[in-house]
Amino acid sequence: MELGGTEAEALAKAHGTPFYLYDLDAAFAHLAALRTSLPDVVDLFYCVKANGNRKVLEAFRSRVAGLDLSSAGELDMAVAAGYDPKHMSIAGPGKTHEDLARCVDGGVGIISVESVAELGRLGKVARERGKVQDVTLRINPIQTPKEFAMRMGGGASQFGVPEEEAEAALDAVLAEPGVRLVGLHIYAGTQCLEESAIVENMLGSLAIVLRLAEQKKLSLEVVNLGGGFGIPYFSGQAAVDTPALGRALGAKLEEWRMANPRFSATRFIFELGRFLIGRYGTYVARVTEIKETRGKRYVILDGGMHHCFPATGNFGSMVKKNYPVRNLSRGGADTEVESEANAPQEICGPLCTPMDSMARAVRIARAEPGDLVGFFASGAYSFAASPLLFLSHDTPVELVKLGADVAVARERMPATRFW
Repeated sequence: MELGGTEAEALAKAHGTPFYLYDLDAAFAHLAALRTSLPDVVDLFYCVKANGNRKVLEAFRSRVAGLDLSSAGELDMAVAAGYDPKHMSIAGPGKTHEDLARCVDGGVGIISVESVAELGRLGKVARERGKVQDVTLRINPIQTPKEFAMRMGGGASQFGVPEEEAEAALDAVLAEPGVRLVGLHIYAGTQCLEESAIVENMLGSLAIVLRLAEQKKLSLEVVNLGGGFGIPYFSGQAAVDTPALGRALGAKLEEWRMANPRFSATRFIFELGRFLIGRYGTYVARVTEIKETRGKRYVILDGGMHHCFPATGNFGSMVKKNYPVRNLSRGGADTEVESEANAPQEICGPLCTPMDSMARAVRIARAEPGDLVGFFASGAYSFAASPLLFLSHDTPVELVKLGADVAVARERMPATRFW
């Protein structure tokens, strides 16, 4: 996503700072490039957890086959945004009786069962209502490619049924009169930037699916292959070639289907969130003060970790690395060449905690009070994954760019709004 200083200043003048801007034109061009490179048997589901802003959801509605949900609250959001629940799948460990009841009552198309205990709760809910709920069984594979930065499979995990226990779990699902098994679900990991590893992971998942389907003589309507396609956040990382990735996945999937006619009528799902929206959001805050002390130059913003927590390096990152950041008012990209006009600066927010460090020793154009600083790749797991009420600052306004218009997608809210 590109955001220049003139556009940023105009948006700041109209809406104040801090703000998020989501460029949906760029996001949908990226989505179209992926969609057209994949075979027709593949459905793309948008993961609400990545960015559940209402206007974002509404805009994606005609462009994806369905939604991946992680809570009953996301179900309510999706319905309010105009989605049909039968085109939704919900996953996540620890679904309560109430969660499952809301999903069954709400008509969710598929519930991904993560344990035999959860199966028991779901079966009871469905039978009490005289219903039969469609389900997939989520499998935790024994192996996950090392290129996946964050893994949900390949080891002990709260997610899914261990691959070595899958046969017994399938017997339990098939014996439960309150559910109907329509498929299998394997989500091994996320944030992978290596095309070959993404393809390898899909083939590993398909091998598990084939083995279980043959052993249990299953005719599967759906195979949910998860996702995990990554985006670059840090220096040295390169973006995946989206059309090439789609073609590689499609070619291997079609080859596998030809070799296994049992799956000729099966639909295959990729559930993607970060990959579809992550690169197309920018968080923008204004410099309020410069503090030079004990040999360091601090750039203090009117926004920080309470709005864009992942940029601090405290969200799924063991080592602090700087997000792509730029002084929008003065231009100048990140560079390894240090000069007086491009010397290291520490960018901080206004919070009373040393955790509120947004970028360290970063070499961007020398910031001054009034400048606008932009944090890129902030379209996913940013607003919703941040401690918005910490120290009770106002929330940032969220803006959506679609066509010629930039619209307010969520207004700025004071802490008292949440009382």
